[in-house]
Amino acid sequence: MSLFLIKNMHIEGANAIAGFTYGFPAITQFLGFVHALSRKIDPLHGISFDGCAVMCHQHQVHAYRGSDWDDYGFSLTRNPLAKDGKTAPIVEEGKMNLCVSLLIECKGFSGGNSDQEQLISDAIKTQALSQRCAGGRITNIEACQFKPMPNEAGDCRRLLRPLLPGFILCDRSDYLQQHAENKKDSQNMVMSWLDFSALRYRYETLTESVAAEQGQWQRVNKPQSGYLVPLMIGYKQISDVFAAEQVANVRDNTTPFAFTEAVYSVGEWIGSPSRVESINQILWRYQYSSPYYLCRAQQSIHSIESNEEDFDFSY
Repeated sequence: MSLFLIKNMHIEGANAIAGFTYGFPAITQFLGFVHALSRKIDPLHGISFDGCAVMCHQHQVHAYRGSDWDDYGFSLTRNPLAKDGKTAPIVEEGKMNLCVSLLIECKGFSGGNSDQEQLISDAIKTQALSQRCAGGRITNIEACQFKPMPNEAGDCRRLLRPLLPGFILCDRSDYLQQHAENKKDSQNMVMSWLDFSALRYRYETLTESVAAEQGQWQRVNKPQSGYLVPLMIGYKQISDVFAAEQVANVRDNTTPFAFTEAVYSVGEWIGSPSRVESINQILWRYQYSSPYYLCRAQQSIHSIESNEEDFDFSY
């Protein structure tokens, strides 16, 4: 088993909204891109792709605001005229440009001479450029190459350092589960999730005198430190499975169909490869256990209490 690196992939017009979350595509969209790429490469070269790690180098959301006190608004595009010649309605949607690197788990590649490896890498690059990723158009890929699977922490860090600067998206579902257990309110996971995603302030009194009560607003810290973000990680089945062609207006009339709803969790952006001890801590994989179809990491990042002086993004 090895890794396939897609380095500095530039995407224009990608989805900036994923359900309730905003600012970055859902992890399901990157795994969907990898799955579509695998289905086209496997018949030609006998290579299949599975897990995927995402490192973001640059992002720009198509949004604006008139002043520092205004809310952000999406920069929308004017659609072509409708069939009757009238102006088409504007459907509000969030778009963004971004540059990411993908580390993809590769199965079936046994290596070979450098010329053969380069031919396969070029073929995968050509196929990737013809696809869409996260709803956006891929405009450029700096390099595509096979990498050996790192077995030790040092090998993993040497693999990630050349990709800097960038932030790696990691699974932090353990934080959400731990916070819900500490609150002793595991039935209300929504409120526990909002503790990680909402910006909250609390008014604290500075003096004990009621006549001249003074205070100030203090920001409420998140349950854990780090660059934590809300994240969509998959779907939950909410209906029975219907036979093919039983439900109207579906995308595929030859496949059984079921209604689903989005599942959310917590992720963390990590900017220091030294905190990654195993490649399984950053590789997202599909996990299916009825009625859930989720994207999770096999291992969690344990080296959070590091002695290194990492930046604190606890706001």
